[in-house]
Parts: sequence; structure tokens; C-alpha cells
Amino acid sequence: SLLLTLPSVAWCARPFFRGAVGALQTRTLHMDLPIAVGILAGFIQGSFNIVFDRGEIYFESVTALIFLLLVGRYVQQSQQRAAAGASELLFSLSPSTARLVEADGVREVPIEALGEGSIIEVLAGDTVAGDGIVVEGRSNLDRSLLTGESRPENVIEGDKVHAGTVNLSAPLRIRIEEAGEETRVGRLMRLVEDGARRKAPIVRLADRISGWFVASVLGLAVITLLIWFPLDPDHAVEHAVALLIVSCPCALGLATPLAIGAALAAAARKGILIKNGAALEVLARSGTMFLDKTGTLTEGRMRVVRWWGSERAKGLIAALEAQSTHPVATALVEAFATEDCPKAAHIHQTTGAGIVGMVGGFRVAVGSTTFAEELLGGPLTSDVAVQVEAATAEALTPVIVIVEGEIEGVAAMGDPVRSDTAPTLAEVKHRGWRLTLLSGDHPAVVSAVADHIGIAETDAKGGVSPEEKVETVRKAAGKGPVAMVGDGVNDAAALAAATVGIGVHGGAEAALAAADIYLARPGVAPILDLLEGARRTLKVIRRNLILSLTYNITAAALAMTGHMSPILAAVLMPLSSITVVVSSYRAKTF
Repeated sequence: SLLLTLPSVAWCARPFFRGAVGALQTRTLHMDLPIAVGILAGFIQGSFNIVFDRGEIYFESVTALIFLLLVGRYVQQSQQRAAAGASELLFSLSPSTARLVEADGVREVPIEALGEGSIIEVLAGDTVAGDGIVVEGRSNLDRSLLTGESRPENVIEGDKVHAGTVNLSAPLRIRIEEAGEETRVGRLMRLVEDGARRKAPIVRLADRISGWFVASVLGLAVITLLIWFPLDPDHAVEHAVALLIVSCPCALGLATPLAIGAALAAAARKGILIKNGAALEVLARSGTMFLDKTGTLTEGRMRVVRWWGSERAKGLIAALEAQSTHPVATALVEAFATEDCPKAAHIHQTTGAGIVGMVGGFRVAVGSTTFAEELLGGPLTSDVAVQVEAATAEALTPVIVIVEGEIEGVAAMGDPVRSDTAPTLAEVKHRGWRLTLLSGDHPAVVSAVADHIGIAETDAKGGVSPEEKVETVRKAAGKGPVAMVGDGVNDAAALAAATVGIGVHGGAEAALAAADIYLARPGVAPILDLLEGARRTLKVIRRNLILSLTYNITAAALAMTGHMSPILAAVLMPLSSITVVVSSYRAKTF
């Protein structure tokens, strides 16, 4: 038994001995200290009894103790999150090649070949490879990756553009000013790393009482030895060793990681992937919750929210817009397309304004109000103007449809709020969380969404840049627990800066890498499951701590009074751990 136990003590228990030595060097009481003392005391006393052929041998208990503690430590450490490197995140967001414009033509080159002053060509549908200035062309850019703005932005010569944005409608030539990690998206990824490093570790409940527990166990062992030595020197050491063995903090050490590990497994089965188990402790309480809008509270893409007009116009719209790659065109085709949709011809598209063409013998035009007024040669009729004003008041984009010189319809376009958003947020507020909406979208749009979902206007902030999001979250985190819910690259740094970052279904890779928790189910309803699961998990942790402390106090009292032999201590010690295991894995947390 001695030869079989020696490798376990000398090799497997090294993490606990290192922790104990570190605790002594820094003059702090750490839970590894009584663990190391208990392991050594049991092993030394057992070895002593073998040599002198007397008393009990504790090798089985020592080996079981080391095994169970290593299992608990593995569970705990395996759940710790690791942030991806900035270069890896940047690679996932930017193209690996670019179309470099040279004197003899255009050729494709690696992104690393770009430098300040390089001219690149970005075709419709391509992603911009670096930060720079448009020197030729005009088009629409999808900037939602960086700003959260759900509506495309029109760019012309002289406008600043950023890496990671998508060119939607026409070729552009751009003079590069920054490339690679020096771009805006590259700097955001560095903020993600900085936020992950600066995030203070959450102190677990077991750690909060470990100082008291360690001091108590060691002190009681000394007291037991001092009391019994004058009375019965032959059994004084046995009683002290029995106390250390039976009170060894195995159950206490397992109370938190086992409960968290069981909760993480249950959450994963519910589509909630938790990378940092310590986040559950924060979410079990209340604090401030910041919410992104586009793609988080809304569906993240343009749709026809309301239609006013004739049924005939729908098919004509779908046929004409099928020839365009603009997000508004895609939404119109999705809403109005039919199997017998006619073909469009003689198409002319004006970037940022509208499109005109012939469909089934009819001249059809679809575009903005300004575009429509230019085609009609005058203002809109009163009934159409009413529809336009109604759409604008709801932060929707009105699209006018003209057939043979007459207005036949108005489509109100927007990014619809998810159906589960309002009821979910109402319940979150009921649980004590203060909700704040942070979005890069236009303030009018943000205000309309906030009103729809029940967030006060003072807590709805639009036109917020990614850098401003980070600063806002950091300031709030300095005052109390903060949760950030988002989905885009523009949210990634804020997710890392928050006490707990929550990435929603369909989010950008960088945001999910920065988040502590990923909701694999669509919508925001899983947030309620997350908050309730966190509350139940903390309840299980507290129950485990109470069970382990009750066991330790009772067992310590029996050992100190001489009513517990070392062999009984060896039997009872694993039972306390088994109790905690059963308590953790039988609990219904998620």
C-alpha cells in the first residue's frame, strides 16, 4: 500500500503542494493548505504506523482524496474561457486577398501586400480590405459589422470607408490609409483582448469562506493535539490526524466546481453555451444590462413591415428588384415574389436612389421619396404623403412604387423587432435589472424601438460608436455588475469589457469569441432561462456549502472529543464528497 500510495502523493498531489507552498510564501490562507497538510499527515502517520506496526493506515483515504480533488479542479479549470487572439479574430472578419490596381491592370494580392497609398478595387458583394478613401465610384455599404446600423449607407468619392464593411451595389476604388491590425476593426479586436485581460475574476463563494475555514481546521488540529497530549499521548496524534482527514476540505473544494459543471452541462442541453462558469454568480443577482439593437433585439435584416397599395404592383416590384443586390431589393423580392413573376428589361439603377425598368410592358420605378418626386416632376399626393409620414414616424424607410407614371404603392421597410423581445425584457426588468439600449443605428430608429419594447427614452442611446460602447460599459462595470448582450463585431469589445458578455444566436465570430455566454437558440427569450438557471445554480452552490460545512463541523466535534477513530474518519471523508456530487447532478438548474 505504501509503494502504491507514494506516486499519488509525490506526483498527483503536486498541484496542492505548490498551492500550499505559495500560500505560505505570500502569507495567505488558501484552501490548498489544509489539503496538503491532510494529505501529508495521513501519509506520514500511515507510514509511521506501518514501520512500528500499530494504529490505522490511511493510504486508501489519501489516494481517494487526491483523485476526487483533482477531478474537481479539472472540472473547474476546463470551464475557464480563453479569448482568441486579435490576429485570429481579425482574420475571420477581413478578406485574405484584395484587388490591387496597378498601371497595367488589376491583380489579386494577399492582404499583407497592401500599404498606405495602395489603390484597391472593391466589386459589388465584396468586403472592403482596409481603411481608406473612395477615389472613384459611388455605392451603398453595409456597415452593420462595425456600427450596428441596419440601413445601408451611400458613399461617394471622398468618403471614408472601413475594413470589414460590405460593398452592396457598384464597384469602388479606394486609396488605402490603414491595413491589417491598424484598421478600425483591428483596433477593436485589440480592445477585445484588453477587456478580457482586465476583467477582474469573480470571487466564488467557496473562496470567500476559505480563509476562515483553513484557519479553523488548522487551529482545531493544533488544539486537539494540545488537549489530548497531556491526557493520552499515545492517541493525541491520532485524534489530530483524524480531525484533519475527516475535516479535509474535499467536499468544500468540490461544492462550487461540481455545481457549476453540472449547470453548464444542463445549460448546453438547453442551447445555452457558457464558457465562463463564474458568470453564473453575477447573473444570479441583478445589475445593469446593456442591449445592442440590430440583430439582437431585431431580426437584423430589412423586411417589408407594412404595404399600402395594389396587389398588381407586388409582382411588378419583385420582377424589377430581382435585378438588384441592394438589401431593400432583397427584402422586396422576398416579400412579393411569385412563381409566375415576369422578367424585367431595360433596367437602370441609380445608386442610393432607386431603380427603373420595363416589366410585362409596364414602365416601373421603385425608390426613395426624393427619387419618386423627381420622376413625377412634383410633390407626392396627399394620401401617399400620409403613408410616408406614418412610416417615418415609426422609424421605417418608405419606398415608393410608380407604374406608368402613377403611384401604386408604398412599402414601409425596416428591421422588425423580434416577437419575444418585449415580453422577455419586461420579465428581465421585473427581476431587478436596469436595461439600457446601446446602438450605432440612427437615434430616431433607436428611440422608436425603445418605445416599442418598453425601455425609457433616457435609457436608449443611438449613434453610439463601438469605442463609446466600450467606455460606457467600463464606467458602469466600475459601479456594479454589468451584462452586455450583443451580436456584432461592434459589440465585441463591449462584451469583453462587461462583467458578463452574452452573444446571441447568429452573431459575428468575434462577438462570440469575446462573450462569456452564447445563446444558440434564436431570439432573446433564452436570456430568461439563463437568469433563472443562474439563480438556481447559486442556490445549489449554497446548499453544497451548507452540507459540506455542516459535515465538517459535526465531524470535527466528534474527532476533537475522541469519538471518531481514524478508520471511521477515512470512511466518512469520501461520503461528504459523494453527497456534494449527488446534490450537484440531481439538481434541476436549467
